Amino acid sequence: MLSTNQHQIASTELSLCINTKGAELNSVIDKRSGFEFIWQAKTAIWNRNAPVLFPFVGKLNQNKFRVNSEIYPMTQHGFARDFNFELIELYKDTITLMLTDTEETLRIFPFNFKFLITYQVIKSAIKINYSIINTGTNILYFSVGAHPAFNLPVKDFSKFKIEFEKPENLQRHLLVDGLFSGLTENMGDKQRYLQLSNELFMKDAIVFKYLKSISLLLVQPGSNFKIKLNFKGFPYMGIWAKYPHQDFLCLEPWVGLADSKNFEKDLSQKEGIVKLSAGAEKHFAYKIKFTAP
Repeated sequence: MLSTNQHQIASTELSLCINTKGAELNSVIDKRSGFEFIWQAKTAIWNRNAPVLFPFVGKLNQNKFRVNSEIYPMTQHGFARDFNFELIELYKDTITLMLTDTEETLRIFPFNFKFLITYQVIKSAIKINYSIINTGTNILYFSVGAHPAFNLPVKDFSKFKIEFEKPENLQRHLLVDGLFSGLTENMGDKQRYLQLSNELFMKDAIVFKYLKSISLLLVQPGSNFKIKLNFKGFPYMGIWAKYPHQDFLCLEPWVGLADSKNFEKDLSQKEGIVKLSAGAEKHFAYKIKFTAP
């Protein structure tokens, strides 16, 4: 049963539920098998499904940022995930929602913007498009990203691996209390695969910068289960699970990063920040293809 905030779109193979709160993808069900691909939020473990990250990705140093001489508070991953979006279009296989600046947002993020999100389902895949428009007269600084949590058919990470499109020199950028420490960990050179394990997530998310690959595949060898993520145009990739739980895995394409531990400069100097001139717009799109177990 859908709530008043939820809307459904579908293809011949998938049924999706999208929530106007946060424009969050609540559900992706394989019609043939009934398998639910999206983690169904549980308060005791992690109470979200697939939040959209805007206008920041990750945590800010001391939970604040600086624009010129002004300091503004900001929660982790920004505010979009907790705000209600306006329904713009709804068709059988496509939905578009929009968030715009308000008096409330301007108190914590001093920029004018329109943020549109479109979900389109095509057979066994969904395409998600982010459009950010600077409706103000000053440069808009922002980050944007996705945080989909994927249900796993087996609660054991050792049964899964990630296959990269191209061989990768896997340099993990380490986080301490949600901020980048400046340290890296070499997870292997010229690697096509990353074998998952629960221990990998003891140190928070696995973060890669500037992978050569534009897609990756989450697979369970010996099973039909596959999730393919195409993230062309997203320079950073986060892989996260709520340690020590092994119920779900997040594959997160990002345009932007958490702060480094000592970062206190102006927002315009933040690593990975997008700069959008007045009246301009930016588009980012990623695609997920599902194969049920």
